[in-house]
Amino acid sequence: MSAEPTPGQGSRKLVAIFFLLAAAFAAIPLLFWGGALRRFLRESLMARWNTAYYEILCPKGTLSQGAMAEFAARREPLFLALDKKLGDADSDIKIRVIFDPAYSAPHDDENRPLPYSVTKTTIRTKLIGNTPQLPFTADAEVLLAAAWGQPGNAQIARWTATWLVGEWRGTEIGMAAAEVELRLGHKKVAALLVDPGGEIASPDDRSLLGAAWISEIAEFGGPPAVRKLYTSKMPHPNVAEVTKALGTTPVELDRKWQMWMYAYLAGMPSMPRDSSMPMDMPMTGSH
Repeated sequence: MSAEPTPGQGSRKLVAIFFLLAAAFAAIPLLFWGGALRRFLRESLMARWNTAYYEILCPKGTLSQGAMAEFAARREPLFLALDKKLGDADSDIKIRVIFDPAYSAPHDDENRPLPYSVTKTTIRTKLIGNTPQLPFTADAEVLLAAAWGQPGNAQIARWTATWLVGEWRGTEIGMAAAEVELRLGHKKVAALLVDPGGEIASPDDRSLLGAAWISEIAEFGGPPAVRKLYTSKMPHPNVAEVTKALGTTPVELDRKWQMWMYAYLAGMPSMPRDSSMPMDMPMTGSH
């Protein structure tokens, strides 16, 4: 003979089921936002140093206040120089730099680890040793996004940030690119964008030439032309999309790039004195 359920037993089961379902639904956001919550709590407990344009954070005991202050002091002139190049558009913002030994680097489109990540005005990077290090392009990415909005393509954004900084590993961009040009020969814009034939084996060479090409666009068209390219939505940039964004033609695109590049080559000590403009450079079209 089966036992009769006691009064209230059924309702208790329903209540238990309800709480189990509620707990399961409550756990779903934690699966997606748990990492962000832990990061927020971790960063809220960090030591910090504030200046006019920077807020420097790191876990307590990892950097001295002197090291943070020195880093911020070196960064202030950089902020002003980059902001001036953008027309003093972002002088009211403050860049937050978070140095974290536990930082996990994101990867670019070619699955290479990036030295930092940028979220609005916050830069996160890995702290290695007792001396904080951060590429200048990180600051440039923050200022570009603040002045021009979010970029249409991550690769173009990184090249544009290097253009804004104006140098490549301590050397002026044009001169650094000219050395690559001497080593590899001239590469058309199509090779910089997608490199379908694998003409540029080194990702660093491609990044440098890409930044040099942005510098050429700035020299011929000014910052407004660079901004058009920066903000254009291009999942996979190619010559067709770039010419549409800039309102030009493929021939003109390559002609100006080759002219600009040759001007740097002509000024290099290693170039022969009697060298002349390459014969394959089309000279028709407007400058």
